[in-house]
Amino acid sequence: MGPDPPRPEQLGRDSAGTSIVKAALVVLVVVFVALALLYNSLVAKRIKVRRSFAGVDVQLAKRYALIPNLVEVVKGYASHERELLTAVTEARNRALRVTGDTAEQRLAAAEVVNTVNRLIALAESYPDLKADAQFRLLMRSLNETEAQIAAARRTFNMAVQSYNTAIETLPGALVASRLGFGPETYFEASPEERLAVSVDLTG
Repeated sequence: MGPDPPRPEQLGRDSAGTSIVKAALVVLVVVFVALALLYNSLVAKRIKVRRSFAGVDVQLAKRYALIPNLVEVVKGYASHERELLTAVTEARNRALRVTGDTAEQRLAAAEVVNTVNRLIALAESYPDLKADAQFRLLMRSLNETEAQIAAARRTFNMAVQSYNTAIETLPGALVASRLGFGPETYFEASPEERLAVSVDLTG
């Protein structure tokens, strides 16, 4: 005689067990897909932050590229301001050596702005310098560059805000730190950290 056919209650238990396994697998798949989508979203936001910071970097480099010419023009009218001219050059060179870190970039940029603003202020005491065609051109270029730096900084800070919000609110807050996502730093600039390029060039 063959084996006894399975009893109805046994079939019911087997069916229930199979349903539980299937349900668990579905839940695992859903969780995995959700985590994958969340991870990809955070990666995309972090990439946008890095790209936006590169944009700030490019504009700061434009500012730094103008400084040697500014120093040379001022030197032609105020060569005795050797200490200040040297301070501007050294601040610019230190800034060029800083890479990657937002806080360090900001400190370096602030040092450059501080010394260059002092240099620009000299123009008020030297009418011939204010009237120099090269000096006027540099002031216009610096003014345009400052506007571009401000725009790039706004773009970067918006990207940082979006990214930080994503990792600090649900569902990102539950897994961000475990997946290696930490907060990014804003690139703010106080009025003292912006070039005072509003020299009166009409005189």
